[in-house]
Amino acid sequence: MEMLMKPQLCVSSNATDDYLRYLRQMNISHCFVMFRNEETNYDAVNRTLERVRAAGLTVDDAGNGFIYKHPSIQLGLPDRDEWIAKYNDLNRWLGNAGVKVGYATWDTGRVSTSWWKAGEHTHGAVGRIVDMNEIYARKPAFGQEYDYDTMWNNFEYFLRAALPVCKEVGMKLALHPCDPPVRFYEGCASIIISGDDYRKALRRADEIQQELGLGTDEHYLGIKFCCGCWLEGGEKFGNVLTDLADFVQQKRVHIVHFRNVSSPLPYFEETLLEDGYMDMYKIMDVLVKNGYDGTIYVDHVLRYDEQTGGEKTSFAYATGYMKGLMAAAYHQQK
Repeated sequence: MEMLMKPQLCVSSNATDDYLRYLRQMNISHCFVMFRNEETNYDAVNRTLERVRAAGLTVDDAGNGFIYKHPSIQLGLPDRDEWIAKYNDLNRWLGNAGVKVGYATWDTGRVSTSWWKAGEHTHGAVGRIVDMNEIYARKPAFGQEYDYDTMWNNFEYFLRAALPVCKEVGMKLALHPCDPPVRFYEGCASIIISGDDYRKALRRADEIQQELGLGTDEHYLGIKFCCGCWLEGGEKFGNVLTDLADFVQQKRVHIVHFRNVSSPLPYFEETLLEDGYMDMYKIMDVLVKNGYDGTIYVDHVLRYDEQTGGEKTSFAYATGYMKGLMAAAYHQQK
């Protein structure tokens, strides 16, 4: 049975040969690479890509979270051009080496109430828990407040610098939602917390492309469709099924993060795929019916302790469950 979607797992730039073999033994042939600062230079990037590909893995997307989430870029600090240059340098190396999707996000870090804690819905494992009542009480994370217009203007500034590099090397950017998807917390406004926010961002990116003379044949900004964020936001984010169908039909989804949560905000726990409030088969069915052919990844899995198998067991379980849903959805289309 031909399945168009590409299940993938993360490979760190310092991954061991044993880890690469673990992916192949699960019949995972696609991955994304997260580069540590120590390996974010031309020679190290190419060495890493060569080693990962030699292990039989296709690298679909890659980046360095320290750079693409850097506060100087997102908050418009005096040294933002220096950090945007570092971001563009990495995308040039990746694009020229055949990696066709890079990353963008417009929050300065995933916010949690507790990451390493067992919750009501985690079967004794530990996972990410978010309680907005606690987060709303926090002081500004960067010493002052940054309102919506400031964050949006900084995003446009970034696009004007990053999109020409996408054109240059044939790369597209996958924009992740703000997580958790609420408009303002810890002193910073969030600009991507709904399907309509995405539509605004994509429309503006297309306009900037035209203004910069980059052509209209390609849309360089697309979506990292995080099912978890849609579900965290609930109705305020939008209908996850209709939004997903819409964006896939527009060919704007480059990556899918396949994740479930216990409930919409103001409080949620990340769960096993079968335990959250969403029937994840329905999401898989939408992807199959609309011909999605990009990558899909089980982000933010629960963490098992070493005595019960550790992180690799958790990823293996979640990925296997996801691949089972995928096979079932494709079988239904026969």
